[in-house]
Amino acid sequence: MAEATAVVVPRMNTNDDQAVLVKWLVTSGSLVKAEQPVVMLETTKTTFEVNAPQAGYIFFDLGTKIMVDVGASIAWISDDASPPTQPVAVAQDRPTPSAAPDERFSRKALRLMKDSGLSAADFPGSERIEALDVERLIERRASAAPAARPTAGAADTQPLEQSSSKMIEAATLERVYRQVVPSTVVVTVNEPRLQARLQAIAQAQGVVSVLELAIFEAASVLSEIPELNGFYANGRAVSYRSVAIGFAINAGRSLKVPVIRDCKGDSPLDIARSVRDLSLRYMRDELAAEDLMGGTFTVTDLSGHGVVHFIPVINERQSAILGICAERPGSAGRELVLTFDHRMADGMLAAEFLNQLRERLEG
Repeated sequence: MAEATAVVVPRMNTNDDQAVLVKWLVTSGSLVKAEQPVVMLETTKTTFEVNAPQAGYIFFDLGTKIMVDVGASIAWISDDASPPTQPVAVAQDRPTPSAAPDERFSRKALRLMKDSGLSAADFPGSERIEALDVERLIERRASAAPAARPTAGAADTQPLEQSSSKMIEAATLERVYRQVVPSTVVVTVNEPRLQARLQAIAQAQGVVSVLELAIFEAASVLSEIPELNGFYANGRAVSYRSVAIGFAINAGRSLKVPVIRDCKGDSPLDIARSVRDLSLRYMRDELAAEDLMGGTFTVTDLSGHGVVHFIPVINERQSAILGICAERPGSAGRELVLTFDHRMADGMLAAEFLNQLRERLEG
C-alpha cells in the first residue's frame, strides 16, 4: 500500500477560506518533479500556481471550476505508479493549532463533526469553533460538489458559465450574508451644491470626481464613527485603527476593489491620484494582491451608468458600504445609500454618517 503526500490548498490571504480550482497543469497519474507547478488556483485577490511538494506520481479526481477549501487536500503524490489506496495527507501550509482540538471546539461542534465525518484537520487555525462554523463548512463542501446534469424536466434551463472571480464573489457574499444583519438608509445630496463644490476644488487644486471627493470626505467622517469602520465576528464588535477605503471597479476585467490606505488627511486631489493610479493598473492587469487587501470600508459608484437607486452589498470583514447614485431626473438631487450591519450600528448612527457626509460634499 503506497503512502502518499498531499497537495494542499495554501492560504494566500487571511480573509480567503476558499479558492477556485481553475486548471490542472498536469494529468492524473503523470510523473512530476519536486516544485513543479501542478495546479492553478484563484482567490479574491490573486491567481497562483501550487507546486508539487515532492517528486513522484500525482493523482487527483477533482474537476475544474469548483470551489475548494483552504487547507484541503486536492491531490496526492506517491512513489508508486499505482493510485494510493490510503493517502496520508500532509498539510504544507496549514497552521498548527495553539490549543488542543477538544479545547477549540464546542461540544455541539464536535457532535456535528462526528456525524459529518469531519475532523480537527478540516479547521486550520487556532480560533474557537462553534456549531455554526461546522455547518458553514458542510454547506461549502456541498456547494462545491459537481452539479447534476439537467434532466428532461429542466429542458427550459441551461448551465450558465461563470468566471472564477464571479464564483469566488458569490461564495464570499453568501458567506457574508449568512453572518451580517443588513439594513439600508438613504439621503439626497443637492446636485447644484455638489457641482459647485467640485468646481471650487478644481479651481484651487485640480479636477476631482464625485467618487474621489466622496472617498476623501467619508474617511474623515469614519474616523468619528468607528462603528462603520469595523466588523462583527465571534460575538464581538471591533473597529479598525485606521481608515482604508476600497472602491469597486468593474470595466470588463471582473469586479475588483482596490484599496486606498490611510486616506484620512490627504487632499481630495491626492485621493484622486490614488484612484486613477489604481484604476489604470486595473485596466493593465497590474493590480497586486496587496492593492486589494486591508480595506475597512467600501464605496461603489454607479452614477456613470445612470442608476438613480440601488442597494450596495457589504464586503467581508466590513460593517458598511456606501453607494453613489446618479442625479434623479427633474429632482436636482442624487442619492447616497449606506448599507450597514445592524449588529454594529443602527439607523440613527447611519443617518448621522450620511448627513455629515452630505454636508461635506455640498460644502
